[in-house]
Order: sequence, then structure tokens, then C-alpha cells
Amino acid sequence: MSYVALARKLRPQNFDELSGQEFVVTTLKNSIEMGRIVHAYLFTGPRGVGKTSAARILAKAVNCLEPDGCNPCGKCENCVEITTGTSMDVAEIDGASNRGIDEIRELREAVRFLPMKCKYKVYIIDEVHMLTEHAFNALLKTLEEPPEYVIFILATTDPHRIPATIISRCQKYDFNKIPFDVMYNTLSAALDNENVKYEPDALSLVVRNSDGCMRDSLSLLDQIIAFTGGSLDEQNTSFLLGYSDKSIINSIFSAVISEDTQTLSDLCQELGAKGINHTFAVETLIEHTRNLLMRIITKKENKELTSKENEFYGQLAQKTGEQKLYALFQVFQKLLNDIKFFSFEQYVFEFGMYKAASLSSLMSTSGMVPAGAPQQVSVKQTPQEQSAKPAQEPVYQKQEHLLQKPHADISDKPVFSGADLQMNTIVQMLADAKQGSMASNIGYGYIVQMTGSVLTIGFSEERKFYYQSLTRKQNHELLNDLVRKHLTGITEVNFILETDSKKKSIVEKKESIETFHNIKIKKEAEQDPLVKTLLTEFDGKVADISVIKKPVFIPEEEDEQEPDAD
Repeated sequence: MSYVALARKLRPQNFDELSGQEFVVTTLKNSIEMGRIVHAYLFTGPRGVGKTSAARILAKAVNCLEPDGCNPCGKCENCVEITTGTSMDVAEIDGASNRGIDEIRELREAVRFLPMKCKYKVYIIDEVHMLTEHAFNALLKTLEEPPEYVIFILATTDPHRIPATIISRCQKYDFNKIPFDVMYNTLSAALDNENVKYEPDALSLVVRNSDGCMRDSLSLLDQIIAFTGGSLDEQNTSFLLGYSDKSIINSIFSAVISEDTQTLSDLCQELGAKGINHTFAVETLIEHTRNLLMRIITKKENKELTSKENEFYGQLAQKTGEQKLYALFQVFQKLLNDIKFFSFEQYVFEFGMYKAASLSSLMSTSGMVPAGAPQQVSVKQTPQEQSAKPAQEPVYQKQEHLLQKPHADISDKPVFSGADLQMNTIVQMLADAKQGSMASNIGYGYIVQMTGSVLTIGFSEERKFYYQSLTRKQNHELLNDLVRKHLTGITEVNFILETDSKKKSIVEKKESIETFHNIKIKKEAEQDPLVKTLLTEFDGKVADISVIKKPVFIPEEEDEQEPDAD
């Protein structure tokens, strides 16, 4: 057979030709240069990213007769035999077809013999995860302490199925999917060397469909070149990769974004008539939603997409926003699950499309939030809550008449009494005077009585620390000076320590009001019509409700007084 497939012809022959595996290449080259060759390696990663190629290159590098630095020369007798697979000292074993304990016993016997030509005997076991449990156990001792002239290189796409006892005896190297840019540049250079004309958009489609796998991309190129007669153009590439089926899905997505339900009906019928798989269609719609969201967020074209695709998303970006795309993702995700569990896929798909194209009529898109984001629900305030606004300027005045008149009880809601209002005035006065420590300490007290011009503030036994701080001579004198200056009718403030006191301080009452407020907000949020609509439409549930904390404002005197009896 004269023709060699590109996947075989372009297989890397030295470390420098390995694409997208810089960490692995650097580490292996350094270990060879330093003479730190270990007895067992484990190469893991997706298919077609260079694991077996790296194993062959390593086998050649340690046995090369005329190495080019850390790379094998590729021309000496050992390199040629290893490349062609005829070397007696380098054995490639398929773990899938040699997975039993008998094969491993034969390997253990063969390990005892010295290499015939090479410096090292190298055993490359591909798809090693396919070995049986007994085969792994039989390999353990030999893998841990092989003869000094033996190297094991294990390769697998599923490292989770390998026993930890095997992994611990190897140096583990993780191979990654090859990035888009690296693969595109590698393939474009290969096509130039092969004298194959190609369109950049067509090559981008091939790279995207290979999912980071170099072998897949080379196989696709072989097939497309054979189909087109020696070139790579976007039209034929799109046809072979199934992108021609996506044109109708593109139209459906455009109709959903434009909320054109009339056109959507005909498009859904056409999709069914063409026999396009509905699961594939929904997955493509989810991909469109993601690409469009990225276009809106980044505000620039995606280099991995073709020029036509970037133009397509650019036009749709003018018609929608992030919030609607979050909701569309939820609709398509639920539709994908529904299609898998119902036999009448056509009907389920059509209803899902009409639902997606009618989001604006189902709910206000301005109220949509991304799944998992904290829900911020606006709740109408009661007249009492609306009146609780902070004063623009601090006003200190005597409120003696409120000391004997508690605030009206409103549906068991914690409220401030007249004494609390007076206490809050003193706290605010100290805070405005830049006496934050004193303001904080006095907040844990409560007003006991008002006798003439002397105000008595009490502290419970548990708040003794704050009492002692305020009764210090310097603090006490400073407080009395501020009171005489700002509060009319009060010339002196005294402190007492009470045992078994049941009275609550202004700080404790504020905490009670905040707790009551949070519970009320959460209950109202659960009953909010928008929240109920979201839960119904997206088959969801409320995981948590976060309340944005706001300061507890003390109401103005005129808003909190009870009306006179007459």
C-alpha cells in the first residue's frame, strides 16, 4: 500500500514535534539530560493527544546511539527498528487483548533476559486500565523492582480504573487536550507541507470537531481531502461534519431570539421532516446559547468560530441580553431531559420551542436572574416601614413625654418604646461627637428613670464591662458635658448596675427588629408572583433567600407617637 494515512505519516518522532504537551516534554527531556531515568512511567489523558507517541519517543531517546541532545536521532539502527516496530528490546503490548494473568506471567519471565541490542528493554502497555485485577496484582512486584535495564511505560485514557498500588509505583504524566491555536497552527503547517489548499474557516471547523484530539483531526482531514479531490473548503467540510443539518437549527434559534412563533411553527415541521435528531437539535441550541452569551459578555468575535458564525452571533447579540439567555439555557436544559424520557419527541420539542420563544409574555425578562445567583426580590413596604427614614441632620431634643408612653404594638412586631428613642438619641449624639467606643458601650444599657434633670441608665449584670467603662471619671464627665450641650432639660446622667434585670438594651432590640424584618421579607419573597412563575416555568425550587442588610432606622417622634385620645 503506497499511501500512508496522515495520522500515521505525521506521528511525532521526537519531543519537539509533540504538540500542546509542554510540561510532559520539558520534564522528560530534563530527566534524560540529568540521567534520572526511572523504571516506570504512567501516561494518562484523552485519546489522540500523543501518549503512545511520547512512549515511543522516550524508548528511542534512552536507546539512541547518536542522540541529538535529548531527542533521538531517528536514523541509527535502534531508532529505525523502534520506529518500524521490529526492535526485539521494545515491546508494545495492547492491554485490551493481553489483559489476563497468563500474559503478565509471560511478561515477568521475559523481563529476566538482558536486552539484545539496546541499553534498556522497554515495555509499552497501551490501555493498561483494561488489565484484570489479578493481572495487576501479578505485575506489582515486577513493576516496583524490575531489573535495572527494564523500563515500563503504561498508557491509559482512564486512570481512575488503575489501582492506587500501580499508580504509586510510577511517575505519572497527565496529557491535556491540545489547545485550538496549537492544533490549528500544526494542521495548517502539515497541509502546507502536503501541498493541500485549504480555507481557514474549513480548518477551524475540523479543529473544533476534533475536540482537542490531534489524531481525530488528521483522520477528518484525510476524509475531507479524499471527498473534495485534494482541497479543503468550507462548504464540503460543513456537509461532511453535519453542519448542513445545523442550518435549520440556526434558523430555529434565530426565531426563538426574535420570538417569531409564526416562523417557528414551519421550522419545527421542517426539522421533523428532515429526520434530524431532536436531542442533537437541543444540544446545538444550548451551544448557540453559550456562544451568543460569550459574544455579548466579551463584545468581540470568537477566533474558534468561522466568519459566518461570528456574523450570525453578532446580529443576534443586538436582539437579546444576558438575562434572557440565562432563562433560555434553563428552558433548553429542561427540554433536553424531557426528550430523553418521552417517546413523542416531536411534540415535546415543539412545546419547548414555543415556550422559549414566549418568555417575554410568560414573565418580565428584567426580573430574570441566572440560575444559582442570589435572589433579590423587591417587596412593597408598609406605610410604617416607609416612614422609618434617617434624619438628614442630627436633632437632639428631650423626649421625656415618651418615657412613659410605649410605642403601639403592631402585629407582634418588635418596636421601639419612647425610652428607646431617647436612648438612641444619646447613642447618636456620642457617635456624631466621634466617641464611637462610648456610643457602642452605652448602647447596651437602658433608661431606668428620669427624675427632674437627672437621667438614670441601667446595665444588667451580664453587661458589667460596659458599665465599668462608662463610670470611669473621664468618660462620665465627657458624657455629662455633651448631654448639657445637646439635650435640653438633662444636666446629668448616672449609671446603675442591676441584678436579674429583664430589660433589653437598644442593641438587643435592634437585633430583634432585624430578625423580624428578615423573616418577613423571606416569607413575602416566597409568595412573590414572579418567584412562583419562575419556579413553575423552570421546574425549580427555592434553595435559599438572601436578604440585603440595611440599617435599622429609628422612626421620627411624630411618626411613632400614638394619636391623642381625642
